[in-house]
Amino acid sequence: MENYLGCKDNQTTEQKAKNYKLEEICAAITHVEWVEKTNWASYPLRNQNGSLTCVCQTLATEMGIIAKQKYNEWIDFSASFPYQQRGGDYGGCSSSDIYSVFPRIGNVSESLMPSQNMHEAEVLAVKRDSWYSDLAKAFSMSRIELPVDFETVASTIQATGKGVMVWFHIGSNEWNSEPVFNGSSVQSNHSVTAIDFGLKNGKKYLLIMDSSGQCNRLISEEYFKNRCFLASYLKNFNTLEVTEDTARPSFDGSVKSLQEILIYEGFLAVGLNTGFFGNLTKTALAKFQAYVKIVPAQGVFGPITKSYLYKTYA
Repeated sequence: MENYLGCKDNQTTEQKAKNYKLEEICAAITHVEWVEKTNWASYPLRNQNGSLTCVCQTLATEMGIIAKQKYNEWIDFSASFPYQQRGGDYGGCSSSDIYSVFPRIGNVSESLMPSQNMHEAEVLAVKRDSWYSDLAKAFSMSRIELPVDFETVASTIQATGKGVMVWFHIGSNEWNSEPVFNGSSVQSNHSVTAIDFGLKNGKKYLLIMDSSGQCNRLISEEYFKNRCFLASYLKNFNTLEVTEDTARPSFDGSVKSLQEILIYEGFLAVGLNTGFFGNLTKTALAKFQAYVKIVPAQGVFGPITKSYLYKTYA
């Protein structure tokens, strides 16, 4: 399956189980008020152009909506900052990035790290200064996974006023202003932001913001049921819970502890703390070395790197 629009669901069943915070799922207690709508919610559209940053563009939109709620001011957040720190070398982002990497690292503004209307190479080439990481932590966040259910997504928007990240399998000739399910073979996976819900001519719809088409689209209940495979929303800023997945690791000289640090810092995908030093670990280590300015940054797990890790992750 191609993932040219930029998302990949790679979480295990065990990882997904950890994502649920049942007390946060508001649909269980909130009845959705479906009414005919002429004035739908509206926020600044984003443009991923030729990049595979749909997940990060969606993340930035969600964060902008929370900032609007919290500060009464729209903040354009960057998609380049999280995209450069995703947990793999493949194009696009994974569900593990969404639940394990991005919540911990937070984000910076679009003005610091531009990300819109760029191709893949341009996004990856945006300069990321070291001090951005400290700044970004002010916008760390907790992400709540929702059941993949049309009413639940609408209920969450109604109860919280926030945007909901929804991921779709897209078939050919289906994706237009009002996508219609026709059973076409899946061509890509795509992440968008659901921002509103309502009736149009008596039919239930979610309104989504699409960074690929730089437009809004109406998603019917039928299309959602046949094509959506993940739904989640951000709880808030500065509410990151420390769990076994996010607690700062310590270094004991082993490959496994090295991998746990690389996962924590966002250079290695969650679940790869196997203790085996293979190509994935070597590539991740080289990126980490370049980031912290260890020379040479060639992925060699030698005395210089070990000395740095002992000192930094005591």
